[in-house]
Amino acid sequence: MGSIPTASTIALYMRRFKIGILTVTVALLVGVPSAPAQEINESLEFRFAGSSVMVPRFGAKVELLPVLQLLGAEAAFSPAAGTYGVKYQDRLIQFSPGRRYVLIDETLEEFEEVPVASPGGVAASLRYLDRVLLSPLGYHLEAAYGGYQIMTGARYADPVEVRAAAADFGATTTLVLTLNRSTPAEVSSAGVESAVVHFDDASPHLDETIPLRSRRAKRMTTQGQDLILELNDGIGVVSWHTLDDPPRVIVELGAVRPTPTPAPERFRPRTRVAEPPIVIDPGHGGDDIGAVSSAGTMEKDLMLQVALRLETILEGRGHAVRLTRSGDNARALTDRTALANRLEAEVFVSLHANASHVGSVRGAETYYMSLEGSATDDAAAAMAELENQGSDEGSVRSPLDLILWDLAQADVLNDSADLALAVQRRLNNRLGLRDRGVKQAPFVVLTGATMPAVLIEVGFLSNADEAGKLTTPEHQQRVAEAIALGVEDFLGSQ
Repeated sequence: MGSIPTASTIALYMRRFKIGILTVTVALLVGVPSAPAQEINESLEFRFAGSSVMVPRFGAKVELLPVLQLLGAEAAFSPAAGTYGVKYQDRLIQFSPGRRYVLIDETLEEFEEVPVASPGGVAASLRYLDRVLLSPLGYHLEAAYGGYQIMTGARYADPVEVRAAAADFGATTTLVLTLNRSTPAEVSSAGVESAVVHFDDASPHLDETIPLRSRRAKRMTTQGQDLILELNDGIGVVSWHTLDDPPRVIVELGAVRPTPTPAPERFRPRTRVAEPPIVIDPGHGGDDIGAVSSAGTMEKDLMLQVALRLETILEGRGHAVRLTRSGDNARALTDRTALANRLEAEVFVSLHANASHVGSVRGAETYYMSLEGSATDDAAAAMAELENQGSDEGSVRSPLDLILWDLAQADVLNDSADLALAVQRRLNNRLGLRDRGVKQAPFVVLTGATMPAVLIEVGFLSNADEAGKLTTPEHQQRVAEAIALGVEDFLGSQ
């Protein structure tokens, strides 16, 4: 199961997803399969907490937004990404017409069915409404006269039969849970003498014809989507893994130390909550040298020098800062963004130097991510292709990654654009450059960032004059100061 997003994360999501149910036309979703209007053949009544709503039905599909509105959920549509966001209490669901992938809190899941665009916004089957949207919110559908009643309690997915066997050894016990079908499972320790096997999409049914016999496991019971293991004194989960053909969950049990009881509140040391950092990414590194000037100056070296200056400036102005690399070491492009995500960074800034076949071209450019792999123009597309070289993540530009980007980052895409504009303005003014503009392109290093993220090309190493300036400490300092001011301009506007 995905973790519950923090209040700041939800606030970030909802800043882009305007609160309230939005009715959108099919024209907003060009290229997405839709439910033809002539298929409207009946309406279904949905009831919840003493209220009801009549919902149009399209063959086997129903409009989704009126049902969510009846429940009291807040929903909104992001035209830039073609994505709906649904917020209910502390849960957040994002889904897109024409796509199988759904982001539930911060976990991406795939379903067989895809919702479709409709006259009222978006439609899907009753099963999709029940399992994909209502169940994570803690509700399910029950058939009633003329329609359906929304009932409290998530509907557990299809049952999975579990046959348990245990083998005791000297220090450990191997517990084998054989399943009658494949389904995701996760084992967590509920403390000493207890453990839980959770099934994301199934309700476990125990085969009780074979009793469990073990020195370390007492018994097993089921509750909803959980299989609960009651263990003997001092026994806990040592490790676990899954196997296929047939599907099995293997749990190793053994002696574990109990978790110490926390000290009373007045004696507990207080820890300061760390401020979300600004993550600075010096482009390239290691064997990936990047662009090279005619004098042999390498992009990877220049960007590290600018990054270190930028770090000093921002820290001196009270910001927490992290670098994706602090030396001449290689780092995968997607690892850089992943670091920023783990730190819940305020912004992500990737630093690069440009190159062109035309030696007279000069100036700075600031990019932010584009959706669906598009680019502002041919030059931007070529720049992204150049910067993406050397990535060892062959799948980073796969349809799944682009979908993940759409779902997880589209709601902060406008913030990325604002950050790019703020930085570009400062670079132009402080360095006295002709404005080369803010552009979009599918950069691997920006893919998947869940915070405002930009890639800055601080100048052209192919221009001898500009390359010479970039090697001087004075110019590097001005570049770093301009970027720092642009970042602060953006943060101050939030």
